[in-house]
Amino acid sequence: MLVIEKEAKFKYCPLLKTHDDKMKFCQGTMCMMWRATDAETGYCGLAGTPVALAANR
Repeated sequence: MLVIEKEAKFKYCPLLKTHDDKMKFCQGTMCMMWRATDAETGYCGLAGTPVALAANR
C-alpha cells in the first residue's frame, strides 16, 4: 500500500515495540525498510512491493 509518509507515521510497525510489548508507530524514512517512490510517498518494504508498483514495471 502506497502512503504519504505523514500518514505512515500513524500506522503501527510490527517490528518496533516498547519494553512492555506495546507496538510503536512507523518511523517512515528513518527506517531501513521504508522504500520511497517519490518525495512524499513510499511503502514498508517488509511486506514486499505493492501491486500498484509491480504492475507498472
